[in-house]
Amino acid sequence: MTTTPESDVRAALNGATHVDGLSFDPEAVLLEGRRVVRRRRLAVTGLAAAATAVVAVVAVQLGTGQPRALPALPPQVSQTISAAPTGPFSGTTASDGFRQGKSVDVAVVPRGDGTVRETWTLYDGASRLGTVTRTVPSVRVGQASFLMPAESKQKGMVYGYALTGPDGPTEGHVMTQLVSAPEPAGPGHGGGLTLHDVASGRIVGSLFWAETPRPDQVVGMTWNRTNPTTAGVTWLGDGAALRSDRPTGIDAAVVTVSARTSVLLWRDGDRFSFGQRAVPFSDPGSLQVGTNPHSSGAPGYENDLAVGWVAGDSVTLTSSDPGDTFAITYGTPVGGRTPFVARAGRPDVKGTVTVTGGGETQTLATWDPQW
Repeated sequence: MTTTPESDVRAALNGATHVDGLSFDPEAVLLEGRRVVRRRRLAVTGLAAAATAVVAVVAVQLGTGQPRALPALPPQVSQTISAAPTGPFSGTTASDGFRQGKSVDVAVVPRGDGTVRETWTLYDGASRLGTVTRTVPSVRVGQASFLMPAESKQKGMVYGYALTGPDGPTEGHVMTQLVSAPEPAGPGHGGGLTLHDVASGRIVGSLFWAETPRPDQVVGMTWNRTNPTTAGVTWLGDGAALRSDRPTGIDAAVVTVSARTSVLLWRDGDRFSFGQRAVPFSDPGSLQVGTNPHSSGAPGYENDLAVGWVAGDSVTLTSSDPGDTFAITYGTPVGGRTPFVARAGRPDVKGTVTVTGGGETQTLATWDPQW
């Protein structure tokens, strides 16, 4: 691991122009790079590592040790996504009306029957390229609408919007990123601004664009909500949304843990991943699980999470530390596997945790970040 002074990382971020499908706030990316190990030592890397979520290594150990069973906690199902603002909505990726390179305007008008009429106006610089008008199901909070190259006729360009909620000094600011599977999105760049309610003018979501060499592999998107202040950056939540016409053969789901935390998972046979991790794991077993560590350097950051898929309908977790507890949230089964997220009852897991499910047992070897 190479330790880089934060000033150098900040300079690299400010000069970055090619980040996988990412529209980022430098402070938020720096925060993601400040994930620390349990001993509170700072782990800082370059841009690529900072832009990629960190997942700890999982080691299979069968029948080892005598861990203490966790206190019984009732299984949960993913929460119902709340109703969306009614609209109409509008937005543009042209900052302050200035158009440079590819940009898009969108108008979303509800039809009163559960659908909306979307009008996408596409630009290259100041030149208007054309308009795409379509009627699609209305999205709900935590969902997204994608305009893919087959409709826009723009090679490699992905446009979309998501109802990510208010954005501002009080509510925090949203950073979006595309998720591709089974391979990373590859070199590209992107950006985004806000989606507004036309009647009130209030911000209700994010409008984004991204250029990627493999738009056909986009399965969805994630976003982080942060509140940068003079005292630092506070983490307010993580969201995710699936692309409805995503690639066949890829199992994907969003598990909603709470109003502030949703996790996107995908699997393709032996390979699986979640969140913004670029490199998937390879695990041929009936239980596939990784961890997303808590960051002690990020006020408000989510507790330690264990995330994965199981052949069956449930998993159990045991820990060598009596103080460790988990609440498990399950998503809708996909392809014969059930997605799950186990949230620790305290920010940092202290003991060795064993996960059992699908007739298999795995031990989480570490909850420290692996760059």
